[in-house]
Amino acid sequence: MSLTAFTPADKDIDPVGTWTFSAPDAPYDYQSGDFIITKEKKEYKVQVVFNEYYKMKASNVKYEKNELSFRVYVDDETVYIKGTFDKEKGFVGKAMTSMGDMPIKAKKKVIKKDKK
Repeated sequence: MSLTAFTPADKDIDPVGTWTFSAPDAPYDYQSGDFIITKEKKEYKVQVVFNEYYKMKASNVKYEKNELSFRVYVDDETVYIKGTFDKEKGFVGKAMTSMGDMPIKAKKKVIKKDKK
C-alpha cells in the first residue's frame, strides 16, 4: 500500500478575477494590460484589455491544473498565450507570436474596500 501526500501546493489556484500583466518584450502598446478571467458553469472565459478602449475576447480558453492557455487576435495576428499560476509568482508564461516567444507575467488585482 502506498500513500500520496497532498499538500496545499497541489491545489488548483482559482484564476477568476482581474490579472494585471506585463510583457516587456512586446511592442510598446501591448506591454501591459489586464486579463479578466470569468467562469460560467464549467467554462472559463478570458478578456484581454490593453487600455479601457481596446478589449478583446480570447478563444480556445483552457484551464487545468493551474495551467491557462488561450488565443487572442491582436492587430491581424493570432497570439497564443500559455502559462501557469503560482501562489507566490502569480501567472508566469509566454506569448507566442510571429515575432517569437515573449515572456509574460501577471499579478491578481486586489480590490480594496473603502473604510467607512
